[in-house]
Amino acid sequence: MKRILRIIIPLVLIAVFQLVDHAAAADDGWKLKKRQDGVYAFLRDYPGSGLKEFRGVMYVKGVRLSSMVATFDDTASYPRWMHNCIESKLLKYMNVRERITYTVTHAPWPASDRDVIVYSLMTQDPGDLSVTIAITGRPDYMPPQKGRLRIPMMKASWTFRPLKTGDVMVVYQTVTDPGGPLPLSLLNLSVVDLPFLTMQKFRNVVRDDRYAAAIYQVISEPMVN
Repeated sequence: MKRILRIIIPLVLIAVFQLVDHAAAADDGWKLKKRQDGVYAFLRDYPGSGLKEFRGVMYVKGVRLSSMVATFDDTASYPRWMHNCIESKLLKYMNVRERITYTVTHAPWPASDRDVIVYSLMTQDPGDLSVTIAITGRPDYMPPQKGRLRIPMMKASWTFRPLKTGDVMVVYQTVTDPGGPLPLSLLNLSVVDLPFLTMQKFRNVVRDDRYAAAIYQVISEPMVN
């Protein structure tokens, strides 16, 4: 029996990986750029600009939707999982679904550190119970900060889609104008590696005990068989 499982499990995993590749490629323009440690990274041209849009896909097992939302609620935790984030703070809390936050991303010399102000809105699909956090830049919300270059445009979304297998499919999609020139090596880092590493770190942090018991009245959890 163990021998059979050793043969079947790799075949099942290969089939799953192929489905992920096909599903993402089916969307216009997406091309697989990196696949490592269960995280798939795709890029495509962002219409009307010279920017690249990132989409990352991964699966997380044994984590509740509310725990994932709680990780976003904990603004102070951002430097733990947002790659190269060195500062984060909550600027305005509207309600459990809406907030405005400020973060600073370190950029190695000779580039300047970037800061960004974003408005985030959380919603849940009543059908498949997917939770989406839509993020849009608000660059004019506060004055420029000394020694930091303001990111003029950012759009992003995190989607947590519960599956019947008990896994949660996590999709992170983002496009960012870094504001000002960047060396090619840093530009490549910001487009692919930065969001890719952010997803890897998020997968680890979301399992912290502090988020395990989180409960949100606005979040419906899938039924567990």
